[in-house]
Amino acid sequence: MNVASKIFRLLLVSPWLLLAFLIIPVLVVLSVTLHVQLPLVGPDLMLVNNIGLMLLVACRLLRYLAGMRKSVRYGAACCKPEQGVMLAVPIAEAEAQLSAAGFVCDSDGGYAEKKERGYLGTTLMYAGLLVLLAVGIRDNLQQFSGALLDGMGPATNLNREESYRHISKGPLASIPSSLPKMQITRQYLPDGDYPMGATELSLISMEGVPRKLFLKPREPVSVGAYDLSMAKLVFEPQIVIKAAASGATVFDSIVKLDPLVQKRGQFSFYGLFQGALVGGGVYYQPEKSTLMVVISRGDNKTVADMTFQVDQQVEQGDYILSCAKMGQWSEIHVVRKRHKGLLIFGGAAALIGLLLRVAIRPQRVWLEVADEGCMVRAVGKSPFRD
Repeated sequence: MNVASKIFRLLLVSPWLLLAFLIIPVLVVLSVTLHVQLPLVGPDLMLVNNIGLMLLVACRLLRYLAGMRKSVRYGAACCKPEQGVMLAVPIAEAEAQLSAAGFVCDSDGGYAEKKERGYLGTTLMYAGLLVLLAVGIRDNLQQFSGALLDGMGPATNLNREESYRHISKGPLASIPSSLPKMQITRQYLPDGDYPMGATELSLISMEGVPRKLFLKPREPVSVGAYDLSMAKLVFEPQIVIKAAASGATVFDSIVKLDPLVQKRGQFSFYGLFQGALVGGGVYYQPEKSTLMVVISRGDNKTVADMTFQVDQQVEQGDYILSCAKMGQWSEIHVVRKRHKGLLIFGGAAALIGLLLRVAIRPQRVWLEVADEGCMVRAVGKSPFRD
C-alpha cells in the first residue's frame, strides 16, 4: 500500500482518526472533575476540536453519498487482506461464480463486491453525526445564559446587560433584544405546596400587554427563543458587626443566603461570609424573620440570634450585631433554547446507522492469477465453498 492510499484510508475510512477527536473532550471532563487546569484545555479548544471533527465527518459523508449509486462502492484499493486462500479454478470461472452469487466485478477485473445495507448504515451514521455536530456547534456559538436576582417592585428590562448578575454567551451570541419586561408580583416561601419556593410574575410586551407566569424551580417556561426559569429564592441581609469594646466595625457587607438542602432546626437558608478580621455564617428562618449569626475568629466562635426589623442591634460576647436591610430575591435564569429535536434526531440516526453497519458486514473479494488456479482474498463471508 503506497503513501497516498494510507493517507486516503486514514482520512476517509479509518475509525481510529474519529476516536482521536475524543481526546480533547476527555481532557476537558478530567480537568473539571479533578479541578485541574490543564494547559490550553478549555471551551475554545473544544470548539476547534468539534469543528475539525465536523469537517472530517462531512468529507466522509460526501464520499459515501457519491458511492450510493455506484455498482462498486468500496473499490479494490482499500482494506485488501494480507492473507488469502488458493482456489483450484481459473480466475474467469471464479468471477463467474461471484456474478452468480450477486457480486459485481469492477471494470479491471480481479475485484468484486456485493451490495449490502451496511453501506447505507455507514452513510446514515455520518449523516446523523453531521447533523449532531453542526447543530451542536451552532447552538454553542449562539449560546446565551443569564442569571439575575429580582424582587417585587418595578419591571426589569431583560434586554439590558445591566439587569444580569452573571452572563455566559458564545462567540456569536448577543444580549437578547426580543424579550419583554419582567415584573415580579409575588414570591412564595418554601412550604408543603412549594418545597423550593415559587415566583409569580408578569411579562410585559412592548405594547404593554402583560402575560402572567408562575415559575417553580426546574420547570422552565418558553418565551420566544428563550427559556425562563426560577432557580431558587435568595435572601441578602446586610450584616454589620462591631467590636463591643471599641465600637469599631469589623464586618459590614451583604451576605447571600441560599436554600439549605435540609433544614438545620428551624432555619432553611444559609450563607457564608469572610471579612478581614472575622468570618462565619448566617442562618435564616424567613417565616419568623429570625437570623442566627455565627462569628468565627481563630478558634473562638460567637453565636447571636436576632429578629430582622425587630432587634435594632444585639450584643453578644465581644460583638454588637445589626441588620439594617434585607433583600428578598428570586434567582431567574434566561437561557437561549437549544435545538433539542434536531440533536435527538441526529443522535438517533447515527446510532441506527452504527448498529446497521455492525450487524451487516461488507462482502468483498480480490482475485489474483496463480499457477494452481487463483488466489482469493475476502472480507466478510466468502462466496466460495471449500
